[in-house]
Amino acid sequence: MAEPLPDRFARHLAKTGLFDGAGVLAVACSGGGDSTALLLLVHGWAAPRGIPVVALHVAHGLRGEAGLADARFCAELAARLGVPYGFLSVDVPAQKKKGESVESAARRLRYRALLSVAGEMEAAVLTGHTRDDQAETVLLHLERRLGRGRGGIRASRTDGVVRPLLPFSRSELRAYLEGRDVPWREDETNANEGFARNRVRRTVLPDIERRMPGATERLARAGEAYSKRLDALDRNVDRMLGEEKISFKGNWPRSFFARLSDEAAARLLLRAAGALGAGRPPGRKQIEKVLLRLRRDPVFHETFAGHRLTATPRFVRLSPSKKSP
Repeated sequence: MAEPLPDRFARHLAKTGLFDGAGVLAVACSGGGDSTALLLLVHGWAAPRGIPVVALHVAHGLRGEAGLADARFCAELAARLGVPYGFLSVDVPAQKKKGESVESAARRLRYRALLSVAGEMEAAVLTGHTRDDQAETVLLHLERRLGRGRGGIRASRTDGVVRPLLPFSRSELRAYLEGRDVPWREDETNANEGFARNRVRRTVLPDIERRMPGATERLARAGEAYSKRLDALDRNVDRMLGEEKISFKGNWPRSFFARLSDEAAARLLLRAAGALGAGRPPGRKQIEKVLLRLRRDPVFHETFAGHRLTATPRFVRLSPSKKSP
């Protein structure tokens, strides 16, 4: 007999310690199957331990009445569980930056809203990313030629975001809800394959799974393994920066880059670009071009991830582009 999902969830948390030290657990609840299952599982785990749980719903200003219905569903679910509920609103159309996709803007604004409220409560933000999301992310990164620089979805982030459902599949979460007669909401925009993730989710990954059964799980494991490898690489670079008292944000001595492997140098630039804010993730060709010029050209200027990379014989600096919004 298969081990019940709540027991496997509790065992996963005991093994990983993902919730260790969290005073409050803030569950990001969209109303979809993954986040609905997450709220139920977290509530069931936290209640006997006396750990407070709060449900947070973010409205993006994109889906009109359907979006309002999602919010009502989440509020009613939280009320049935006796969990405090918070409604957060962002205006994606008004706050989207020039050149930024709707998906990217929604994600940026959603996390900003969630982390702002969670910070006030000293809470961890829990999201419902699953094993399927991990596999989809690996495929998207490979498609965009970002895989070796990005890895997969991390189970936890330094800003307090935690993804406790990564070992579990979307189908088993829905089976869990069906077994408890708990409904969930379906976002109609998920059927729009004009969005890259929807295309991968609805067409690409199922086709791969049909031809190679078990591919989803293998892709997810590969994403997790490579993320761990990149995290170890980042820790080593951070250690080197600390030993030489060099700021993560730069300016970086040219001699420091000479000591890094191409992979480590690329990771440092990617992370620094991410810290500067919104910008288009660079593809493999752009990364390789910059690395080549760092090895070859004493002086150059280059656009990197929407920002300006400047190299002199002594230093390398990454700064926001004057054209950036």
